Amino acid sequence: MAQTSANGAGKGADPVQRDIDALSDQIAALRGDLSSLAELVGEIGQRRGKAAREALETRAQDLRGQGEEALRDAGRKVAEIEDGAAERIRATPFQAMGLAAAAGFLVGYLGARR
Repeated sequence: MAQTSANGAGKGADPVQRDIDALSDQIAALRGDLSSLAELVGEIGQRRGKAAREALETRAQDLRGQGEEALRDAGRKVAEIEDGAAERIRATPFQAMGLAAAAGFLVGYLGARR
């Protein structure tokens, strides 16, 4: 009877050990899969980051170009206004002097009130 229980215990331990070995193999496979997934996600993140950086750099260059164009347009408009003011001053110098004097008195009055 001692032999049967020892043989029975030996046979019962064999399937348990096989299950443990199978689980260990599956856990090792899962670890490998998780490692591969982590590397893949990292590569995807790097690619998307690089693409986003390139898109932002392109957008920044476009905006810089638009800003420079707006600055040139503003400079042209200021030059046109300056030319127009100079022409008006030459056409009516006494009126320009009167406006300048009035503006000076107004600034002086407002400054003196403080």
